[in-house]
Amino acid sequence: MSEEQPAAEEQKPVDAVEGAEGQQDDAEIPADVKRNEDGSITIGESGTESVPVKPRRLVGRGIVPDAKYSSEQVSKFINCIMHDGKKSTAERIVYDAFEQIANKLKVDPLKVFESAIENSKPMVEVRSKRVGGANYQVPVQVKPRRQQTLAFRWILEAVRGRKGRPTAEKLAQELIDCYNKTGSTIQKRENVHRMADANKAFSHFA
Repeated sequence: MSEEQPAAEEQKPVDAVEGAEGQQDDAEIPADVKRNEDGSITIGESGTESVPVKPRRLVGRGIVPDAKYSSEQVSKFINCIMHDGKKSTAERIVYDAFEQIANKLKVDPLKVFESAIENSKPMVEVRSKRVGGANYQVPVQVKPRRQQTLAFRWILEAVRGRKGRPTAEKLAQELIDCYNKTGSTIQKRENVHRMADANKAFSHFA
């Protein structure tokens, strides 16, 4: 019996130390945190609603004006002409065309270009819409951004349709035609307007 008493006395300091550590751990836990029986903790509600974080969209630097005329529209047109990433080639074609325009008309080629694009923009177009099992060509207003896109597209299609001459020369002549409201690009714009006018009876489907 005398040998078991020291063993019991030795356990008392260990229990006391464990109790002190448990009290110390409880003292470090904040008031809104609850300690569970298995040793885990539960964080209480703060009472404030969490605001969802909107995902960030990475946006590029956008269209940079061209180096010679400081025009965003010219820069966009160069990007449309560019093929296989050869931007220097596209810039040379556009700038050579502008020089030819300046030599022929004796005016600022940038103003000729802007007027040509403005004359080529369609105001309305037709879009196919299915109503009651039938397809109707419905005339709709064209948004400004699409107006410019269509003008660029039609001019480049007309340039590629001209055969047997350098691209810069063909582009210069097409821009001059659009500036004078003649040529295939203006004809295509008039055809689109004519088709929209012929289908204006279906405009209520828009």
